[in-house]
Amino acid sequence: MAPDVVVSWQQHLRKGNVWKVSVELSMQDGQNKHTYYVDVYVTSPTQALAQYIVSTMYPDYEGIFVNDEPVRTTP
Repeated sequence: MAPDVVVSWQQHLRKGNVWKVSVELSMQDGQNKHTYYVDVYVTSPTQALAQYIVSTMYPDYEGIFVNDEPVRTTP
């Protein structure tokens, strides 16, 4: 079965549907607590939905930040 429509990553970028969401995570290693950061690029029509998607992917996040503007070029 072939798709009727294929929307590429480049098309999402051009339309402003890609958001960079930075997530702060912590990991316990014995008695040491480490913080690490993950950048997630999400295809979403809105900033709020991008944040929601990432918050459900990483529910134990320490901090989360979404850029004010969508990504327009390939990361």
